[in-house]
Amino acid sequence: MDLYTRCGNCDTTFRVSTRQLQASGGQVRCGHCQEIFDAFATLTAQEPQFVSPEPVASAAEQPEENQSAVESSEPPLVAEWLVTQKDGLQPARPDPAASLYEWEFRMPEAPRRPVLWTVLALLLSIVFAGQAAYAFRSEVMVILPQTRSYYERICESLGCTIGLPQLSSYLHIEASDLKAVDASHPNEIQLLVSMRNRAPIELAYPAFELTLTNSLEQAIARRVFLPAEYLPPAAQEAGLKAGTELPIRLFLDTGALRAAGYRLYLFYP
Repeated sequence: MDLYTRCGNCDTTFRVSTRQLQASGGQVRCGHCQEIFDAFATLTAQEPQFVSPEPVASAAEQPEENQSAVESSEPPLVAEWLVTQKDGLQPARPDPAASLYEWEFRMPEAPRRPVLWTVLALLLSIVFAGQAAYAFRSEVMVILPQTRSYYERICESLGCTIGLPQLSSYLHIEASDLKAVDASHPNEIQLLVSMRNRAPIELAYPAFELTLTNSLEQAIARRVFLPAEYLPPAAQEAGLKAGTELPIRLFLDTGALRAAGYRLYLFYP
């Protein structure tokens, strides 16, 4: 790669090489005005419009063994960059061309985490895990039924209670029927529902919604029944056992409504 420098006294531009710059520490005598200048001060990689030949050293600066060659009739020798300062040799400088194409690359250092932050992060992780275990306790007890006893013991020590899981997706209506009790009283009807728990654990009793429809399957009445309305008092203390089926029988008075059909929907309020 070609580099260029310029004499600060006469503005003459010279072509230089990195080897010459390193050998002389950048100090040179201008071949036109004999001024000593620092080549690094005006060093550039942009080629100027006019470039003078390399500077010629004077005879006084050549070594003694080259004096006869200078005094002869031959053309003066083109010297490499010579040290001309009175203080002697200058320390070699780094290659200037390398700085144009190279840069220092360092991997980012990982931030140092004090012990306090590590302890806080650990405590927050434990709290988060505890909250997740409580929020998804129903799902956990379905997957691992034996965990219910652990939940109950922990909640007993904390002064709380663990209610029965509420998983409506495991509850199914096996059979249902809506019919008149007496043909002479069409407003008096009987609702029969058979509800089964298909979960591997005991579930809380759900509420169910009864919707009466007309002949066009349009809703004409809707009512929600809570567990206290369809269960005997003795059965309300526990839940629906795993794999068991619960028969429900309700007597209703529809008044002036004449239902042609119905729909049932199980849910937890």
